[in-house]
Amino acid sequence: MNQESYPVQGMHCASCATRIEKVLNELAGVEKAEVNLITELVTLHYDPTQISLQEIDEAIAKNGYQLILNQDNNHHQADTESVQQRYTLEGMTCSSCAQTIQKNIQTLPNIKSAQVNLATETMLVEWENQANTQTIIDTVEKTGYHATLARSANEQYQADLTRKAEERKKQKKQLLLMILFTVPLFLLTMGPMVGLPIPSAIDGMIHPARNAVLQLVLTLPVLYLGRHIFQRGFKNLINLHPNMDSLVALGTGAAFIQGIVMTILLLATNKAIDGHPNLYFESAAVIITLMTLGKYMENLAKGRTSSAIKSLMDLTPKQARRLDSNGEPELVPIELLQPGDHIQIKPGESIPVDGIILEGQSAIDESMLTGESIPINKGPQDKVIGASLNKSGSFIYEVTQVGQDTTLAKIVKMVQDAQAGKAPIANLADKISAYFVPTIILLAILAGFFWFFIMKEPLDFALQIFISVLIIACPCALGLATPTAIMVGTGNGAQKGILIKSGAALESTHNADTILLDKTGTITEGHPQVTDLYTIDEYKNKEIIHLIASAEAASEHPLGEAIVQYAEENNIRPSKLDYFDSLTGKGIVAKLKQKTIHIGNLKLMKEITQHPISPEIIDQAEQLSAQAKTVMFIAVDLKVIGIIAVADPIKKSSPQAIEKLHQMGLNVVMLTGDQQQTAEKIGQNVKVDEVFSQVMPEDKSAIVQKFQKQGRHVIMVGDGINDAPALAQADIGMAIGSGTDIAIESADIVLMNNQLDAVPTAIKLSHATIKNIKQNLFWAFAYNIIGIPFAMGIFYLLGGPLLNPMIAALAMSLSSVSVLINALRLRYFK
Repeated sequence: MNQESYPVQGMHCASCATRIEKVLNELAGVEKAEVNLITELVTLHYDPTQISLQEIDEAIAKNGYQLILNQDNNHHQADTESVQQRYTLEGMTCSSCAQTIQKNIQTLPNIKSAQVNLATETMLVEWENQANTQTIIDTVEKTGYHATLARSANEQYQADLTRKAEERKKQKKQLLLMILFTVPLFLLTMGPMVGLPIPSAIDGMIHPARNAVLQLVLTLPVLYLGRHIFQRGFKNLINLHPNMDSLVALGTGAAFIQGIVMTILLLATNKAIDGHPNLYFESAAVIITLMTLGKYMENLAKGRTSSAIKSLMDLTPKQARRLDSNGEPELVPIELLQPGDHIQIKPGESIPVDGIILEGQSAIDESMLTGESIPINKGPQDKVIGASLNKSGSFIYEVTQVGQDTTLAKIVKMVQDAQAGKAPIANLADKISAYFVPTIILLAILAGFFWFFIMKEPLDFALQIFISVLIIACPCALGLATPTAIMVGTGNGAQKGILIKSGAALESTHNADTILLDKTGTITEGHPQVTDLYTIDEYKNKEIIHLIASAEAASEHPLGEAIVQYAEENNIRPSKLDYFDSLTGKGIVAKLKQKTIHIGNLKLMKEITQHPISPEIIDQAEQLSAQAKTVMFIAVDLKVIGIIAVADPIKKSSPQAIEKLHQMGLNVVMLTGDQQQTAEKIGQNVKVDEVFSQVMPEDKSAIVQKFQKQGRHVIMVGDGINDAPALAQADIGMAIGSGTDIAIESADIVLMNNQLDAVPTAIKLSHATIKNIKQNLFWAFAYNIIGIPFAMGIFYLLGGPLLNPMIAALAMSLSSVSVLINALRLRYFK
């Protein structure tokens, strides 16, 4: 089963999206299709053995829309005036396969170089000038293998951005031409009403036929430029699935026909008339122009909703300083980078792709990806993330991930997938829009008949009512209400290091009432650290640290590693031991320069020492143990001289984050494998409501189910492999970003900055987004509830004003823009 997303052209409202979804979901071989109006993407889950993309495209085309499949034809022009493309290869089994493909590609004209990597099953192609994707694909197919263009999220985003920019440019040109004809038409018809003089040769009072023909001449180019509205509108009407275009096409079509009939009558008589001739050409032209203006403004606002993704994309530098075989740096486009390349980074530069530091050290600012504002000190063997900023030192690192495999590309892909999907609340708008347009058409007809047959008003009056109802009731705002808010909300989250995988996850989060927190790595740092060192007698702390670090350097125990790290932090290097032995269940013994060192529990100390253990040491050990710390006794030459305490420290942000969750009215529960006394002590320190201790990995999922059976809406927060089942079972799974890949895969939301305070931020963002969606839906409904009776003439019947169709068109366009502007407020959510 394939899952792919493709742009769709021609959608204007929620009923368009609903119609496409319905058509696709009825096709054999399509398991699920979701259409997002704001991103103009359709996400397909389909079986390629049952149905092809061409068949899917044809089904959409029959309803007046277009699926954009040939995105690979857009090539990326690099700074070097060459074109680089990366392909994914299938079918290779050995090095000769790779050599065969590489040789065949290199013989093609216009190819500068081709490199096939068997390990990664990719091929990097560099063209002399313009790329020809299909030639590569066909050549590889003839060789007996399969190739597809591998585009990173960045490249795909840039291609979509270019396409949409071209569409807006074309739309702007079309709009200006429409205005060029509509303005004189409007002045010609409406000018006399406000005292604007009209030349007698074209005055409608003196030469009505001449005036009518001139109006027709000015109207025809506008209708031609907006012909796509009529084509889609009537096509959907014929298919019995009317949409927004159908409403506009019916309304303006009726106005235009009225004008044609009146023009024929005026040409037949060619006499001066009393009053203004009811041609309605200006209504048709102005409505089409205003519709185009509204759509153009809407598209401009839509462009701003993706600003979060654009800001992430802009973080990546275009070139990298790669070291050649002689160790000399050369500037190359990042598209040419391969795993294993060595890159030189200087202070103030952005890191191009992911890798591991080989030489040097620096403070690296990863705030743009994680939301963590403090730069992180990194040195050899530490990982670096592409798009992060090098603040101080210089270093050389080895590339590990490129293209769509980089952390940034995965983040962008995750955000794009979330924005392409739908939230459950969107189903309300979809269901309403499916019945909304047919209902409006019926209301428009009934209103027109009422005023013509019952109220005995003239035909042009009834026609004005009919057109006004059709135009003002457009469900654009209804369709934009949900996807715009989700798009901006998920983008805002990404900038804060909160990656929300779907609109459903964003919506579901705000319903949470119970938060389950894994202790290790979530509430705590996840690795033991030395917290206390207490010594007596003549030994100084530095000397003690040197002795115990030297002893523990030979140990593989995590507590020993914590002691060695503690020594390194104090600039103390361990020495080579003369002797070492591990005493199972008790501790260790070592010899260094005539000194015998024992580190272990109280039982070991009582066995080896011939001196009484100081009451101060015993008392201190008991106090530290009561604080949920692991205490180890230190003996030198068979005399107990002190203790060292190790613990997995609580993250500085954890107590404050849990307090924020309490302020939000949430029940906070901690899960840990620790003993009950230790677990309860940590629980008291961070002030959780409930503690589950001695929890085995397989028990976590059962605890989630327990709360769910009580009717609770559960968020599970964890970071390890053993958290994955619970993350999947919970209503919402949140994975700490530094956790394992499997935990991140199982989660609905990923917290990149590794701090617990991102949890309340994510929940608040969910609340803000859902509130924004409800505001949008309210105003979309309220607008129609007020506008439709107004257009039907109900207020006019009670002595109020009558709605002009042109005002209706303007109001309809502004309603969509107002929904977009309201959603854009989420960009500034803190």
